[in-house]
This record gives sequence, C-alpha cells and structure tokens, in this order.
Amino acid sequence: MLTYRGQVEKFLRGELPPAAFHTCRASMGIYEQRKRGTYTVRVYVGAGLVSSAQLRCIAELSRKYGNDAVHVTTRQHFQIHDVRIEQTPDVLEKLLEVGLTTCGGDGKAMPNITACPRAGICPLEQFGVTPHAIALAQYLRQLDNSDNLPHRYKIIFSGCSEDCAQASIADLGFFAHRRNGMKGFGVYAGGGIGADSAVAVRIDDFVEQREIFEAAEAVKRLFDRYGDRSNTRRARLRHVLARFGPEEFTRLYRKERESIRRQGLEGEPPAIAEVSDEPGNGGRVRVPDVTASDLLPEKDKRFYTLELRLPLGDISADDLTRIAQIAETYGSGVVRATQQQDLLVPSIPRTRTRALRKELQTLSIDVSTHGRPKVIACAGASTCKVGLCRSRELAKAISDTLARQPASGLDGWTIRISGCANSCGQHLIADLGFLGRAKRVNGRLMPCYEVFAGAKMVEGAARLAESISTLPAKRVPEFVAEVFAQGGLAEDRLRELVREYGELREIPEDYYRDWGSDALFSPAGSLAPTGPAGQAAEPRSPVHELDLRGVPCPLNLVKAKLAIEKIPVGDVIEIDLDEGEPIQNVPVSLGRQGQEILATTKCESYSCVRIRRKL
Repeated sequence: MLTYRGQVEKFLRGELPPAAFHTCRASMGIYEQRKRGTYTVRVYVGAGLVSSAQLRCIAELSRKYGNDAVHVTTRQHFQIHDVRIEQTPDVLEKLLEVGLTTCGGDGKAMPNITACPRAGICPLEQFGVTPHAIALAQYLRQLDNSDNLPHRYKIIFSGCSEDCAQASIADLGFFAHRRNGMKGFGVYAGGGIGADSAVAVRIDDFVEQREIFEAAEAVKRLFDRYGDRSNTRRARLRHVLARFGPEEFTRLYRKERESIRRQGLEGEPPAIAEVSDEPGNGGRVRVPDVTASDLLPEKDKRFYTLELRLPLGDISADDLTRIAQIAETYGSGVVRATQQQDLLVPSIPRTRTRALRKELQTLSIDVSTHGRPKVIACAGASTCKVGLCRSRELAKAISDTLARQPASGLDGWTIRISGCANSCGQHLIADLGFLGRAKRVNGRLMPCYEVFAGAKMVEGAARLAESISTLPAKRVPEFVAEVFAQGGLAEDRLRELVREYGELREIPEDYYRDWGSDALFSPAGSLAPTGPAGQAAEPRSPVHELDLRGVPCPLNLVKAKLAIEKIPVGDVIEIDLDEGEPIQNVPVSLGRQGQEILATTKCESYSCVRIRRKL
C-alpha cells in the first residue's frame, strides 16, 4: 500500500508517465473512467459474501470520495465511481481495515473466484461451494506465478448442474456432485465470452473436493506453458483449447496433474471449511407479506432469503447502509452479491417476514421484480473508455418501456446488453441479448445493436446465444416490449420480428444519436490520454479515416503505414478492415511497430481499429 501511495504521488508530480502508472493502478483495482480525472475503485469480495460492517464501509467511502452510489457487477464485485486519483490510497487503506481488497482484477492478475450467490442455503444444490471458492482463492494467490499468466484466469464454482453461477463460460468451472456419498466436482475448462467466445469442455468427470487445488494448478500450468503472450487478442485459455482441440487439451491437463502428483503442490493448500448441508429440492415462492421484494426458500425451511433487485446494479450509499442494517436486524449480518447485479439478504426467519415491510419502504428504490425480466448492462460508452454504444442508457429505456405495460410473468428472464465486443454485459448468455454495433446508413454512422437469443446455461449442455440480425438502437425498446408482451417468442417469429423492426423506410434524424446523447454518434468517443487529476485537458486530436475494406494482406498494412506517416504524432486514425486475416494481422503489426492500438470495434461486416500515432 505504501508503494502504491508513492506511485500516485510521483504521477501527480509528473514524474511517472501515464502508461507506467496505468500498470500500477490497474493491478490495484483502480480503473480510469471516460470522464477526465475520474476513476473507479473495484472492491473484491470472496464468492460474493460481504458483512454488514464491510457494506457500511463501502457506502461511507462512496459518500466521502465517490458519487454517493455503489455499483454491483456481474462478477459479484462492488464498485465506487468518480474517485479522484489522489484519493485512491486513502480508499484502499480504509477498505483494508475491514478486510476488503481491490487487488487482482486487471490483465494478468488473479481475478475474484466467484460462486453461486445462494451457495450453502439453496434447496437445489448438491452442497455449499463457498468454502471451496474461498480456499482455492487463498491458495492460488499465495503463488507468485498466479499473477503472471498470459491473461486472466477466471474460476467459478457452481453448486448444481443448473449453473446459475455461470461455470459453463469460465476458464475453469467446477460443478458440485456427490459420488458414493463423497463430495466432489465435475471439471470444465476453456470457456469465456468476448473475443472468440466459447463454452467450456469437460476435462475431468469427478475430482474429490481436496483435489480442486491440483486441478486448478494443473490448468494454470497448462495456460502458463501454452498461452499466447505475443497477441492479446488470442491470449485467453479458450484460445489454447481452440488451438489444440478438446482431446489434446485434456491430455495436456492430465499430464500436468500427473506431474503435480509426483512432485507435490507448491505451498500449503488451506483447509476447506466443513459445512453441514444436505441436497434438497425446492424453488421460488412468493410471500404476500412482503410486497416490495421476493423471498426465496432456504434449505432450512424456517428461513428465507430476501432478494433485492437493483436497477442496473446501482444503489445509493444511504440505501446500502439501510440494507446492512436489515441484514443485521433480520438476518445473519451477511449480504450476498449476485451475478445479476442484485443483492441477497439470507437467513431471515419466517416469523419476521411481515416486519420487513416497513423496513423496505424506507429504501429510495423499488427492489421488486414486478413480474418483469431483469435488464443487465455493462458500463457502456457513457463512462467506459473503450465502450462503443451507451448500453446503460438503452437498458434504462427498455426498463421504462416495460414498466408501462402489464407484467409478462417472465421475471426469470434476462436481457443483457454489451456496449462493445468485449461482451462485459454478457449478451451471449441472455434470453435476449444485445451487442452494440456501428453501422453506416446512407453514408452516416448509426448506433445499432445486434440481437442474440437462444442461450442455455446447464452443465454439459450449455450453448451461447446465436445472432439473429441488427436493429437501430432507437428501435430496441419497442422491439423488446413486443417480445415480452407476447410472453416470449419462438425462434422463427423472433427472427421475423427483428426483420420488421430493422426495416427503415424513413430514417428520423434522432436515429443517428445514441440513447442519452444529443451528439451525433461516433465510435471515436473520448479517448484522449489522461494526465493527473485536475490538470488542464489537452485539445482533442482530430480523427482521420481510412477505408481498407477489400484490400488484401499485406497491401493493407503498407497502405495503413503510409496513411499513419502522413498524420501528426498524437493524432488518431480509424481504419476499416475486413474480417479474418486483415483485422487479425494489421493491428498487431502496427502495434509492434510502436503505434498505440486504442480499440477495435466490430461493425456490420467489418471491423474498425482506432490507432494513435506514437512514432
């Protein structure tokens, strides 16, 4: 922590270049926002569990240093926004005082290990997996090489085959099973969404619970040995799986496990806490005593879990403090974050559900589902530096549109929105997903969304959503409203409806503006380099354009180099490239030659790469 504070002070004095400081702050969980001089602090909590005291601390830090609100992410993190960089050391130190950390979320760092949000209390699970997730995280983070892998190594534990934890799209996924009365896991690897999305494949039918350390270390060594460090676009574990194929990948995993068995594990794996639990069966129930939320039954039928639906994962600091008090007064003093950006308060006695009514009425937001689908979105272009479309603003427009029509009864459905191809909104695992695109219509750029449907998340039979077609951003909310007004649609009818809403006979001028913005749409966004907070903003460099669609390799690289040489150092150029070899090779070659690759945007049938001339 002292080292980080020193780095911040050097950066503020101008003694540390922004590029060098980026590596330092990102490893500490500090991320630059699109608005100049503002940063996000990402707080990591083991398996989504946070105590009331920790929750109060997060809320208070948001009040004092942030924007008085807290965001819950799809990986069970908490985020504080709009923090000035000189304040971040104080924020990190205060988090440490209550046992929280922000380390381990960027690039090659070991990310948070996530698990079922209701692990240990869900009636459907085989057994609670929270102790396993926490123990494995403790073990891997004590090893030096865990933070020097080709890319992130995401691990997820699921308590049953229904996979609410999303282990099917993890680099390493564990599914809980019992064999002859023994606890263990089915092991899957090579999943992930983003560039070259893939579902994980099974590499081990069953490992005993104490063998999770061997399995995770074996996959990590395989990744370390064969991952591509030269090309960040092909650096994920799923690219290793694609290169070798499932059979050879599994053989290499078994080879690494055999080596570990002979030599032993490095370090000492921690004990896995014993939890008394038995598999059960149950489901979702409505309890009329609580009208502002849902109550979910627990294994112990004397208790319920209070589900609090957060709009876009956002909650005010005051409301978060009230929820911490509710957890202490009515529950066990623990709150859980979910992959759907909601909060759970477990262990509420049946006898106290009626008393919750007055407590929930003190919240400033409505936390009930109202029989409507959950809308999930990434940060989007309004705050994210690489965002293309304003996904959060679209999500709000969808929610507002659905609120004006009768409940569809599809409250178990999810709508997921990603503002760019990085897929942080997880549109590929949604019942209805949307991916931000830039499309030229009548020679002008229009914000659009590619529509996805048909995802399935279940152990051994998972599948990603498939692309249907593209809609203008301004037509998406009314399209969604019609889909859910009809109670969901069969694939053929869904495709037909997308075609209907995608037809543009007359184009209103508003269609060339994204949701929540008065400016004409542009993928360039605000990408100027950022200096220390409070420093005067540099004038924005002009953006140049070059269309190399239809130009084959290596001629496209030659033309790109000539075009870059003609623009001033520091200027940005947007180059349109065909899919396949052009977009795979040209940006990599230019990056190796010293140019700065800012972002790559997938458009209708090509990609646009943004490059800043550095040399």
